[in-house]
Amino acid sequence: MVGPQRNVLYFRRTANTKPLQAQTLEQRRRNAKFAKDQDARRGKSETEIKKRTKDVQKSPISPFWLGILGFIVFGGLIFELLSRIFFR
Repeated sequence: MVGPQRNVLYFRRTANTKPLQAQTLEQRRRNAKFAKDQDARRGKSETEIKKRTKDVQKSPISPFWLGILGFIVFGGLIFELLSRIFFR
């Protein structure tokens, strides 16, 4: 009798008989973000929500890669100018 009782304590079963699992930290973060977003949307019309999402646009390239690209373009230009000025 000890075996079945132990399973009942550790593995609760839902209506579809899948065992419940503890949430990972990442799942908890995403669930909290989703709940916060849903609370912010509550009571607003669809046009207000769409307007808000259209205003926020993400850059297609990260700041890191912009810095690398800028260094390649402008760094090369600066090195070329210095070499032409000092090493004629």
